[in-house]
Amino acid sequence: MGEGRFDGRRVLVVGGGANGSDDLSANGAQIALRLAAEGATVAVSDVDLARAEHTVAAIGDDRAVALRSDASSVEDCAALPAAAEDLVGPLDVVVANVGVTGGFPGRTQTVEDWQWVQDVNVRSHWLVAQAALPGMMERGQGSFVFVTSIAGLISSGYSLSYEATKASLIAVSRHFGVRYADRGIRSNAVALGVIDTSMVRGGFGDDPDLRRRRDLMQPLGRQGQPHEAAAAVAFLASDDASFISGQCLVVDGGRTADGRYDARYARAFGPTHE
Repeated sequence: MGEGRFDGRRVLVVGGGANGSDDLSANGAQIALRLAAEGATVAVSDVDLARAEHTVAAIGDDRAVALRSDASSVEDCAALPAAAEDLVGPLDVVVANVGVTGGFPGRTQTVEDWQWVQDVNVRSHWLVAQAALPGMMERGQGSFVFVTSIAGLISSGYSLSYEATKASLIAVSRHFGVRYADRGIRSNAVALGVIDTSMVRGGFGDDPDLRRRRDLMQPLGRQGQPHEAAAAVAFLASDDASFISGQCLVVDGGRTADGRYDARYARAFGPTHE
């Protein structure tokens, strides 16, 4: 771990809440913990204030503050950076980590689901970045990291709205990373593959057979861990990535580079598995 990389830095982690005081496995919570461990003062936001407070308690109240912000609210998103700066000071880094899945393939995709997922997964991050940008430009430095998914690069065929928003978020990140680079602003995305979080386990099952099937989706033979997602975010947010902007770092155990997934699955579960 690069201790001290964020000494004196102020960071906002949008969607940084933990699942509970004894469950810090959420990606956002791990990101906040990692940045704080490397010296940052962290403002943690979540739609559920208690979740943000769990993360803050794990960091320590003198190093972090909790904020409630609803990613589906235009007003909340536009006001969030100023609210964070009132508590921790001018922001050096904004990590945008909120996401919802949606649940319809193209044939049955509803307008209501499409709009909700667009609002939370894309609009919220654009609005937060837009609101944080003027202060960063005035100070001549700043870094955005947008947490997206490999669903924006490859299709599972599960949720059209989710896939579309994750691709859109890469474009949002790229735009900020190019348009404002000459003002000292960097922006990058982290596209996560299958990460072993409580949300994934709750949504897709947690019995040993299902876990093994998720492991086999990656050439590395396992799912990623939230601390590995946090490490990638910390790298891109830090000065170690000072010449990187407008890029998307894929953190997926090799999945999107691999053409052998079906063969691995067939060897483990038989060729008739669907």
